[in-house]
Amino acid sequence: MRQPLALLILTCLLTSHFPTDVSAALPPEVRKELTELSRELRGVSSLVRKKEVDEAKALIRKVEDRVTEMAIAEDERDRSYTSLMSALQRAKASIPISFEEQVAPIVREKCLGCHGENRPRAGLRLDTYANMGRGGQNGPLLIPRNPRASLIMARLTTPNEQARMPKNGERLSDEELNIIGKWIAEGAGFDGSDMTAMIGDSKVEKKPPVRVVMADGSETVSFKDDVAPWMVNVCMGCHSGNRARGGYNISTFEQLLTDGDTGSTIVPGDPDSSYIVDLVLRQEPIKMPAGNQVAIKESQAMALEKWIAEGAHFDGTDPKAPLRALVPTPAEIEAAKLAAMSDAEFSERRMKQAEDIWKRVAPREDAASATSENLYIYGNVPQSRLDQLAEWGEQKVAALTAAYKLPDGEKPWRGRLIVFATKTRFDYEEFNTVLLNRRTPRGVSGHAVVTAGAADAYVALHDIGDEASEQSLNARQLLNSMIAQAYLARSGGTLPDWLQQGFALMESEAPGQSPYMQELPQIAAQAVSTINGPATLFDDGTFAPDQVGAVGYLLTRYLISRGGMPKLSQFARAYQSGGNAGRAIQAAYGQSAADLGRAFLQSGGR
Repeated sequence: MRQPLALLILTCLLTSHFPTDVSAALPPEVRKELTELSRELRGVSSLVRKKEVDEAKALIRKVEDRVTEMAIAEDERDRSYTSLMSALQRAKASIPISFEEQVAPIVREKCLGCHGENRPRAGLRLDTYANMGRGGQNGPLLIPRNPRASLIMARLTTPNEQARMPKNGERLSDEELNIIGKWIAEGAGFDGSDMTAMIGDSKVEKKPPVRVVMADGSETVSFKDDVAPWMVNVCMGCHSGNRARGGYNISTFEQLLTDGDTGSTIVPGDPDSSYIVDLVLRQEPIKMPAGNQVAIKESQAMALEKWIAEGAHFDGTDPKAPLRALVPTPAEIEAAKLAAMSDAEFSERRMKQAEDIWKRVAPREDAASATSENLYIYGNVPQSRLDQLAEWGEQKVAALTAAYKLPDGEKPWRGRLIVFATKTRFDYEEFNTVLLNRRTPRGVSGHAVVTAGAADAYVALHDIGDEASEQSLNARQLLNSMIAQAYLARSGGTLPDWLQQGFALMESEAPGQSPYMQELPQIAAQAVSTINGPATLFDDGTFAPDQVGAVGYLLTRYLISRGGMPKLSQFARAYQSGGNAGRAIQAAYGQSAADLGRAFLQSGGR
């Protein structure tokens, strides 16, 4: 019997749009087990409430592992399967964020470069949970249970690339931001054992204690003399700090003996089992040091091998101290050499130094000299002028030592202060160009250089004549100011340019009615009109070289009026110890740099 045409057409349409085979349904026993697993996951919330987080995580892992074992095909995943997956996601979301396991790794990798222990930016340290709670110069870092109002989230998520953290780094991933945000929303709790320890350390598997064997004198290789010097200078660049390469940190001797990620780096008494020996001596090609660094000499690698064979003994004093402390820097070696010199040797050194510097700066110009008790005048001006500069200079030194006392028996500068005097401005500018690699601003005719340990102590100036003008002091006033600047900097510590030049002008003995001194307030007023805020008055680099002297002169006088030389000296010491003008102002004057700067501006510099 024939089928009606309409029925045939309907049959064709149905069979063309729908597959003829039907997906296999899950067996009843599998569906039952999936439902039971979903019920079992309900216990996660109860465990979390009882703060049994590890047990809750274990339950989630158990369910996940069982689902993996069941290997349910995609075309078999029905409502019972999707319900279980939803329950798993809810269970995972209920697990609180672990600070030590989830937040600390992000902070260590992305933040400690700028906010670690050493000179943290904006006064914000993030190396311990306790330090994070203290916040920084901009206030509290976070507000528990309120991520939207927390400074850290604002700085991590701002669209402004210049303000966003990490500075000059990639934006944190959405996953990392969600971890930090959820942690704050949950109360920003701590799940470690010590809030003052390095973040993340309590969740890191502790390595066995290191056994340090002290040297007994029987060794043929000294760690301190034969191994540490090249190891510090060649290896420490990669194997120190928070992100030591290969997990191997050699910042201290104890850390040097601790295994890295690859295992037994140093096995005392057994160089064949010590991975470091393979890296620096036996592999072909030699793999360490990595990159384009200075290669380790074969003799150094063999000394390392012998030192390990002899037991890797320590001939220093403290195996917990920084390894760098064992190895003097070139500057420390030079400082020790200078400290051991007698006064006569230092004077001879200074005279030889003057000749060598002059040959570099003006090799075609003959020079003469004049010697006084505290000064060695050297230059290409007439001998009579050199003698006159020496006389003027000694008078200024006497005035400075009378006003600002030195410890008994101490001289202003070891081996004298060199005063270079040039007859042309071109010769003076060569001191800046050749020695300091900088241009000479208009209106600047002298500068002082005093370095740590009195390695360098000299003044360079152009003999500008005996007439003062609106553009400059006269020669004697310039000499006075440069000697004063060198006297202030005699310890060799860093001081802000405005203080050095301001003190120098204050001690120039130029009369207040002189054309040059009368121009200073106008120059300073023009300079301060461009600053970004009163606190920046005290920062180096705020003013141009031809402005800093004028501003510094008024600032120095103002600070002395607020507490005399004792307060100014306190500021200088605080600055030299930390290099931060704001903190030094706070320490010396008991108020912020912004408040003190504002008061200075309101006073008109008086």
